[in-house]
Amino acid sequence: MRKFFALALFVFLAFNANAQSAEKITEIIDSPEATGEQAAYLAAVYSGLCQESASMEDCLAAAAEKNWIDSSKGKSQIKLKELCFLYAKALNVKGGLFYRMTKSPRYAFKEFKAMGLLDKAADPDMSVQGQNALNLLNSLAQRTEAAQ
Repeated sequence: MRKFFALALFVFLAFNANAQSAEKITEIIDSPEATGEQAAYLAAVYSGLCQESASMEDCLAAAAEKNWIDSSKGKSQIKLKELCFLYAKALNVKGGLFYRMTKSPRYAFKEFKAMGLLDKAADPDMSVQGQNALNLLNSLAQRTEAAQ
Protein backbone atom coordinates (compact mmCIF):
# COMPACT_ATOMS: atom_id res chain seq x y z
CA MET A 1 0.00 0.00 0.00
CA ARG A 2 2.87 2.36 0.81
CA LYS A 3 4.41 1.81 -2.62
CA PHE A 4 1.11 2.62 -4.29
CA PHE A 5 0.74 5.80 -2.23
CA ALA A 6 4.33 6.85 -3.01
CA LEU A 7 3.79 6.20 -6.72
CA ALA A 8 0.51 8.14 -6.71
CA LEU A 9 2.20 11.06 -4.94
CA PHE A 10 5.07 11.03 -7.43
CA VAL A 11 2.67 11.04 -10.41
CA PHE A 12 0.66 13.88 -8.86
CA LEU A 13 3.81 15.98 -8.32
CA ALA A 14 5.08 15.26 -11.84
CA PHE A 15 1.79 16.37 -13.40
CA ASN A 16 1.71 19.45 -11.17
CA ALA A 17 5.24 20.48 -12.25
CA ASN A 18 4.37 20.06 -15.94
CA ALA A 19 1.21 22.09 -15.54
CA GLN A 20 3.17 24.85 -13.84
CA SER A 21 5.66 24.97 -16.74
CA ALA A 22 2.85 25.01 -19.29
CA GLU A 23 1.22 27.91 -17.45
CA LYS A 24 4.46 29.91 -17.64
CA ILE A 25 4.87 29.27 -21.36
CA THR A 26 1.23 30.20 -21.98
CA GLU A 27 1.72 33.41 -19.99
CA ILE A 28 4.77 34.27 -22.11
CA ILE A 29 3.02 33.51 -25.40
CA ASP A 30 0.02 35.63 -24.42
CA SER A 31 2.13 38.64 -23.43
CA PRO A 32 1.73 41.64 -25.74
CA GLU A 33 5.19 42.78 -24.58
CA ALA A 34 7.69 40.27 -23.21
CA THR A 35 9.41 41.23 -19.97
CA GLY A 36 12.99 40.70 -18.90
CA GLU A 37 11.88 37.96 -16.52
CA GLN A 38 10.05 36.06 -19.23
CA ALA A 39 12.96 36.27 -21.66
CA ALA A 40 15.42 35.25 -18.95
CA TYR A 41 13.20 32.29 -18.05
CA LEU A 42 13.17 31.06 -21.67
CA ALA A 43 16.93 31.48 -22.09
CA ALA A 44 17.86 30.02 -18.71
CA VAL A 45 15.63 26.97 -19.07
CA TYR A 46 16.81 26.28 -22.63
CA SER A 47 20.48 26.62 -21.70
CA GLY A 48 20.08 24.43 -18.61
CA LEU A 49 20.89 27.25 -16.20
CA CYS A 50 17.49 26.77 -14.48
CA GLN A 51 14.93 24.02 -14.18
CA GLU A 52 11.48 24.45 -15.75
CA SER A 53 9.99 24.51 -12.29
CA ALA A 54 12.11 27.51 -11.23
CA SER A 55 10.41 30.86 -10.86
CA MET A 56 10.90 33.58 -13.42
CA GLU A 57 12.55 35.72 -10.74
CA ASP A 58 15.09 32.98 -10.01
CA CYS A 59 15.88 32.59 -13.70
CA LEU A 60 16.34 36.35 -14.04
CA ALA A 61 18.73 36.34 -11.08
CA ALA A 62 20.70 33.43 -12.54
CA ALA A 63 20.91 35.09 -15.97
CA ALA A 64 21.93 38.41 -14.39
CA GLU A 65 24.65 36.63 -12.44
CA LYS A 66 26.07 35.39 -15.75
CA ASN A 67 25.81 38.96 -17.18
CA TRP A 68 23.29 37.89 -19.79
CA ILE A 69 20.75 40.55 -18.74
CA ASP A 70 20.49 43.48 -16.36
CA SER A 71 18.59 42.42 -13.25
CA SER A 72 16.69 45.72 -13.23
CA LYS A 73 14.88 44.60 -16.43
CA GLY A 74 12.67 42.17 -14.50
CA LYS A 75 9.12 43.48 -14.89
CA SER A 76 9.86 45.98 -17.66
CA GLN A 77 9.50 45.23 -21.35
CA ILE A 78 12.58 43.89 -23.07
CA LYS A 79 13.90 45.57 -26.20
CA LEU A 80 14.76 43.49 -29.25
CA LYS A 81 18.50 44.23 -29.00
CA GLU A 82 18.50 43.13 -25.34
CA LEU A 83 16.65 39.95 -26.24
CA CYS A 84 19.17 39.18 -28.99
CA PHE A 85 22.04 39.76 -26.57
CA LEU A 86 20.45 37.50 -23.95
CA TYR A 87 19.88 34.70 -26.45
CA ALA A 88 23.34 35.10 -27.99
CA LYS A 89 24.93 34.70 -24.56
CA ALA A 90 22.67 31.82 -23.51
CA LEU A 91 23.28 29.84 -26.71
CA ASN A 92 26.98 30.75 -27.06
CA VAL A 93 26.63 32.46 -30.43
CA LYS A 94 30.12 33.17 -31.75
CA GLY A 95 29.07 36.03 -33.98
CA GLY A 96 30.96 38.26 -36.34
CA LEU A 97 34.03 40.36 -35.69
CA PHE A 98 32.31 43.33 -34.05
CA TYR A 99 30.14 41.14 -31.82
CA ARG A 100 33.18 39.16 -30.67
CA MET A 101 35.08 42.38 -29.96
CA THR A 102 32.32 44.27 -28.15
CA LYS A 103 29.88 41.64 -26.86
CA SER A 104 27.21 44.36 -26.97
CA PRO A 105 23.44 44.20 -27.54
CA ARG A 106 23.78 46.37 -30.65
CA TYR A 107 26.04 43.88 -32.41
CA ALA A 108 24.06 40.89 -31.16
CA PHE A 109 21.04 42.46 -32.87
CA LYS A 110 23.05 43.03 -36.05
CA GLU A 111 24.28 39.42 -35.92
CA PHE A 112 20.72 38.09 -35.68
CA LYS A 113 19.76 40.25 -38.64
CA ALA A 114 22.71 38.94 -40.63
CA MET A 115 21.69 35.36 -39.81
CA GLY A 116 18.24 36.08 -41.22
CA LEU A 117 16.48 35.55 -37.90
CA LEU A 118 15.03 39.06 -37.87
CA ASP A 119 13.10 41.03 -40.44
CA LYS A 120 15.16 43.59 -42.33
CA ALA A 121 12.85 46.34 -41.04
CA ALA A 122 13.32 45.29 -37.39
CA ASP A 123 14.23 48.09 -34.99
CA PRO A 124 16.65 47.34 -32.12
CA ASP A 125 14.61 49.43 -29.67
CA MET A 126 11.22 47.90 -30.43
CA SER A 127 9.39 45.86 -27.83
CA VAL A 128 8.87 42.16 -28.45
CA GLN A 129 5.67 40.16 -28.15
CA GLY A 130 5.93 37.00 -26.04
CA GLN A 131 5.16 34.76 -29.02
CA ASN A 132 7.93 36.42 -31.03
CA ALA A 133 10.42 36.01 -28.17
CA LEU A 134 9.71 32.28 -28.11
CA ASN A 135 9.86 32.01 -31.91
CA LEU A 136 13.22 33.79 -32.00
CA LEU A 137 14.65 31.41 -29.40
CA ASN A 138 13.36 28.40 -31.35
CA SER A 139 14.82 29.70 -34.62
CA LEU A 140 18.19 30.40 -33.03
CA ALA A 141 18.22 26.99 -31.30
CA GLN A 142 17.50 25.21 -34.59
CA ARG A 143 20.25 27.15 -36.31
CA THR A 144 22.85 26.48 -33.61
CA GLU A 145 21.94 22.80 -33.32
CA ALA A 146 22.17 22.38 -37.10
CA ALA A 147 25.62 24.01 -37.09
CA GLN A 148 26.98 21.50 -34.55
